[in-house]
Amino acid sequence: MSGTGRLHSLRTRILTVFLGLILIVFISITVVFNVLVNRYVSSTATAQLSTVVAGHISVTPGGDATVGGEATVGGETAVGIPDVSETVPSTLNIRPAVFLLNADYTTSTRSNASQADKQTASTLAALLKSRNLVLADVSNLRVTTDSGSYYISAVPFGTGAQYLVFYVDVTGIVTFAASVNLLLIVIMLTAVAIAVLATVIITRRMTRPLANLTEFSQQIGSGDFTPCTDDFHDREFATLAASMNHAASQLKSYDKDQKTFFQNASHELRTPLMSITCYAEGIKCGIMEPESASETILNETARLSGMVEDLLSMSRIDSITAEQKTILCDLRQILAAAADEQRHIAEEHDLVVVFAEGDAPMLLQGNENNLHRAFSNVISNAIRYARHQITLSCQQQGRSLVVTVADDGPGIDTDDLPHIFERFYKGAGGNHGIGLAIVKSVVDQHGGDIEVRTDRAGTSFALIFEPLPAM
Repeated sequence: MSGTGRLHSLRTRILTVFLGLILIVFISITVVFNVLVNRYVSSTATAQLSTVVAGHISVTPGGDATVGGEATVGGETAVGIPDVSETVPSTLNIRPAVFLLNADYTTSTRSNASQADKQTASTLAALLKSRNLVLADVSNLRVTTDSGSYYISAVPFGTGAQYLVFYVDVTGIVTFAASVNLLLIVIMLTAVAIAVLATVIITRRMTRPLANLTEFSQQIGSGDFTPCTDDFHDREFATLAASMNHAASQLKSYDKDQKTFFQNASHELRTPLMSITCYAEGIKCGIMEPESASETILNETARLSGMVEDLLSMSRIDSITAEQKTILCDLRQILAAAADEQRHIAEEHDLVVVFAEGDAPMLLQGNENNLHRAFSNVISNAIRYARHQITLSCQQQGRSLVVTVADDGPGIDTDDLPHIFERFYKGAGGNHGIGLAIVKSVVDQHGGDIEVRTDRAGTSFALIFEPLPAM
């Protein structure tokens, strides 16, 4: 069993699952979004940059590079910087720009360039200088400054150390992506807050019934079987509460039966013990004839022994924890053995025992000892009331296995008939009221039933068993 230090509340587990799912989902969305945006921006910006560079730089048959058709780059002089302001904007709705980077990293722009373009040119020149890059190798390079993000390509200009630097400003789309990321974070935090609130509400609806049912189970454990009357709105909790109420009802009935059993057993045992004590003291004091008193003591001792044996049998049969060992047994053989055991008692009462058994085996998966005790008790009961004859039969009726014990006695009184299987209930001529209770317990243990037919011509007990289907 795990230690209590490892236990976690249901609320903690649900909250952990919810928050874990939210984090996984939003982190996945954020990562995928940023990857897709970066790829899209990179592909679009580099394609536009490559297009505009190719559109304004061409190589002549003589090997000279012409810039926008305005100047010859292969000579010593350069006429001007190409105009890219009329370039068709990309799908990102941005236009490329260009500036001239001199050998000393100073910049030159067209006369119609805006102040923002001039500032951007100076910023990019300072960045290229600080990085000490080989400008001839700068192609579709993404750089980031304090003012924004750009894709740049450098092209040699003229015969000197000048370069035309073409660039595409992607600051807007990058800023948009950052805003979306911030929005995702806000949404995630909102979802976390909602998840926490939802978890508190849900777990409160779950833990409150669980706490009530836990308290109810502790109440049952303490011996208070009062049913739980709480109103549960969830089907599972309502079903659990109904099952626990049923269990409490069964335990209450079992507890009551046990208390009644021990009270009645104590009363029944006290009577023969008192008789034995009185007669023994009479013999000791010399006020009773020893032979007669000894016979009474022996009879009471035999009665006491039989009662103790019955009580032990009842205890074993009714045990809710004892494992009942079962085998495939033949009811005919068990009934015959029980009849032989009681035959000499029947002969002492001048009774004839007739045994009508079927031809086929009467196989039942059951506890052989308990079944033998039940059959013996029914036969003993019949011997007590029969006038001349007892009839035993063991036959199969349909799928049912029916063991019948009939006598030709006066029958059972109608007032006694509903109570004959109650423990310690004794009708007219009864012994100590346990025999038929044992019979009922054994039959119930084997999933059977008992039918009693009685009139002035006699009484018949039919013990009906339903065998399990063949495997």
